[in-house]
Amino acid sequence: MSSMYLTIPLISVFSSTLNVSSNVTAWTSTIFSIFYAMACLIYGPLSDQYGRKKIMLIGLGMLTIVSPLVGLYDNIYWVIALRGVQGAAAAAFSPVALAYIAEMFPDNKKITSTGFLITAFLMAGIVGQVISSYINQYLSWNYVFYIMGMFYFMTLFSIMALPQDNIQRAKSSIKKSVIDMASLFKLKSLVLCYVVDIMFLMTMMGMYTALGYYLSGSTFNLNSNEILYVRAIGILGIILAPTSGLLARKFDVSSVLTTGLIISSISLILLGIVSNVILLIVLSVIFVAGIAIAAPALITIVAQVGGKARGSALSLHTLILFIGAGIGPLFAVNLLNTGINSLPYLVMGLILIVGVGLSFLIKKSIKSVEKL
Repeated sequence: MSSMYLTIPLISVFSSTLNVSSNVTAWTSTIFSIFYAMACLIYGPLSDQYGRKKIMLIGLGMLTIVSPLVGLYDNIYWVIALRGVQGAAAAAFSPVALAYIAEMFPDNKKITSTGFLITAFLMAGIVGQVISSYINQYLSWNYVFYIMGMFYFMTLFSIMALPQDNIQRAKSSIKKSVIDMASLFKLKSLVLCYVVDIMFLMTMMGMYTALGYYLSGSTFNLNSNEILYVRAIGILGIILAPTSGLLARKFDVSSVLTTGLIISSISLILLGIVSNVILLIVLSVIFVAGIAIAAPALITIVAQVGGKARGSALSLHTLILFIGAGIGPLFAVNLLNTGINSLPYLVMGLILIVGVGLSFLIKKSIKSVEKL
């Protein structure tokens, strides 16, 4: 997942070394996300038919090959094109890995295992930028992609070592699988889960966007490196994701989801009230911790409700997460344009309170299905 964020610190580097505008170089990040999101719609149905491990291996094999190729070209348009291929290859892992856990892991370990995976996904946003910055600083931007290609080659062997998921699967055309995927929207509980999905990364990306503007402003005047450190501290909240499984053993999964949303909504609203930099950092960590606790619980519910089509259900989950991630920064910037620094936090906090209400409806909807 770090690949998605590799070019964020390189946008200005591409502009200066390849002599193009930042508007063009920004596409090195955008194109990855677009192709990643579109490919998620394909890999889920494919993994439902042909097996999770096969699809993960194909995707990582493609990623191993194409990543070093990005570094070979000093033409920005080739870089953009290959970043699109990179995004399409990378999409073969995350939704399929989540489905693999849902099928292959014991029930008492599914949520904790999902929590570890979510921890990695969330940390990738920070780790990807840090890796890219350091490699570029000591070598050059080209080596970012050479070295990541080596990492993916090593990861390929670890996926090979996974147990084979030899599960009997119904064979059908990809077209039918995509149509069947659309039918998942008939499930009320799944639709409610997807609405909450949008809120997760929308509020997280929005919070960090607003925090970056606020901390770089005249009140605090932090530079880009200092703001990156503030974002890196958010890892302390992210590492709580695996505790979602421990909590689910004592309480039900829906209650864990509700608790995480309550923690995040309260901390967001408080972020809009306080003006002390230490408190801002602490509250940002608490906010991320709430999301980190809630996310594995929601994914577990999506996998349960998706049933045999869990690969497709989780692919839609990943796609919707990225829709939220795309909306978040734009939403925060538009609210900041009002001149009220606290407005993004307060509005997004209220959105998560709506999410708390939806979590109760999800619980009610699942119980009504179980009674049938």
